[in-house]
Amino acid sequence: MRALHRIEPELDRDRLRDFLRASDPDDYLLEELDAWVREGRLWVVTEGEAWVAFGRLHDLGRAEGWVSGLRVRAERRGQGLGGQLLLGLLSDARSLGLRELRAVIESTNAASQRLFARSGFRPVLELTLRCGHPSSSRAVSLRPAQAGERPDGALGWLPATDGISDLMPGSDGGRLGRWDPSLLDRWTMEGKLYLGRGLAAAVQADWWPRPRTMWVHPLQGTPEELVPALGALADRLGQEAWQAFLPSSDALRQTYAALGLTPHPFWGDRIHLYEHRVLR
Repeated sequence: MRALHRIEPELDRDRLRDFLRASDPDDYLLEELDAWVREGRLWVVTEGEAWVAFGRLHDLGRAEGWVSGLRVRAERRGQGLGGQLLLGLLSDARSLGLRELRAVIESTNAASQRLFARSGFRPVLELTLRCGHPSSSRAVSLRPAQAGERPDGALGWLPATDGISDLMPGSDGGRLGRWDPSLLDRWTMEGKLYLGRGLAAAVQADWWPRPRTMWVHPLQGTPEELVPALGALADRLGQEAWQAFLPSSDALRQTYAALGLTPHPFWGDRIHLYEHRVLR
């Protein structure tokens, strides 16, 4: 008998780790499992005693949610398990009063694109996940913002593209929600907002432990100015790499490549933000 139920993360941590290893021994979630257990609502599809599918719903606040980590055992894919799991996550979202859900899907993952489309999600923004490296160049210096300080001038990048922001909650970057200027105050208080002459970015150092990697949410400045400044900041903070979701177009991807930014090895060069606006 197939069933869907929410697991008790603290009690089922070891079993979840075994499930992820069995699905993919190199699954990146194995590195983030403690944060996922702490922050998410974790669901599994079971058949008898066996776990056959897994996914997470995260409440981002302001009636927004994030769907991530959908996994189906390799030998059971194509049998409707992913659809059952996603419908269950939608039902859980409704029970929490969430009105908007989001997820990111790489452009090569046609099966996930079809799955989310059947559940009413639509692609709203094309992104690229790029990796940068520390640099000792004499770029414009980025410094932590002081209380009450704001970027000088209009913001660009994702906030200007579609009113979307990387919310950067907890230990995890890359959760995208609606832009809200109050985020600047929160990032300042948390020591994550960095400013320079005409430049701004939210930065989370040591987001990834090996190699030491910081997560970046660009906010202001041209790529030609901001990317070198981020490399210099990474060098100063002892980070071995940095990553960011960036707006994507043919011209922008060429610019990023010319600046030495490389596509993420897992996600590839293009991914899409999917959105389910209204849950009834």
